[in-house]
Amino acid sequence: MKRTMILGLALAAAFTATAAFAEDPAGVKRNDGVLTDPAGKPLYIFTMDTMKGMSHCTGPCATAWPPFVAANGAKASGDWTIITREDGSKQWALHDKPLYTFAKDAAGKPGTGEAVSSNWKLAK
Repeated sequence: MKRTMILGLALAAAFTATAAFAEDPAGVKRNDGVLTDPAGKPLYIFTMDTMKGMSHCTGPCATAWPPFVAANGAKASGDWTIITREDGSKQWALHDKPLYTFAKDAAGKPGTGEAVSSNWKLAK
């Protein structure tokens, strides 16, 4: 009986953690293991973003690789954080890695950005 109760509590905790991720405030979803923005575009991390809470993708880079913007009032939670970019805008980060989309990707389609540069990895 005691073992069954402990197992039940462990399963409930695991379900709660999964449910919390599924209801992420950023509207992020998983598509075949890849994180996507609310519109269904794949999300990426930039390997050159090595300093915690800082994006190194600005100017023309940010045009090709738009930051995954955090709306005003968005709240960080768990592994999700919000960084402030050079221009004062807010950007979502996962495990302290800022997230981006790729301008040439289409919503609901596989990501193509990794083929463009080895500095970009699909966020998983």
